[in-house]
Amino acid sequence: MLRQICEIVFGVPFGEADRAAAMKVMAGQRGPDQQVEFLRTTAAHNTEKSGALLAAQGVYVVVDIFAIDHGWPRTPILVSLLLLVLGSLIVMTNLRGVFGAYRDPATAGQNPVQAIFRMVMWRTVRFNVALYLTFLSVILLGAVALSTTL
Repeated sequence: MLRQICEIVFGVPFGEADRAAAMKVMAGQRGPDQQVEFLRTTAAHNTEKSGALLAAQGVYVVVDIFAIDHGWPRTPILVSLLLLVLGSLIVMTNLRGVFGAYRDPATAGQNPVQAIFRMVMWRTVRFNVALYLTFLSVILLGAVALSTTL
């Protein structure tokens, strides 16, 4: 039950059999070279999304600083800022190149398709964690903004 919830929340399969099935579906009828290229494209898309999230987080950091500058309650704004910084640090790890999958000792002995699939899976988890932290930060900021206008 917990594994299923985590799979829904983080968007990746956590069970070994589920990961193998997902990798098989993603590989489809492609040959090994096409599988690697498809997964590299997926990793690139994930990297692009991470960059966009990082840019959005930067905008919200500016809003948090504006709020502090204008005398909004400090504690919730600082918590919001901390959530953004934490989310930013997490999502920045997704901005590394895709060739690290070949040098990672944890992927030694795996074929390139498995190595890149594993990398994409964990990048997806990190992206979703950073996205949730950003969302919590924005909700907190919105609540503070609402409370200051009432």
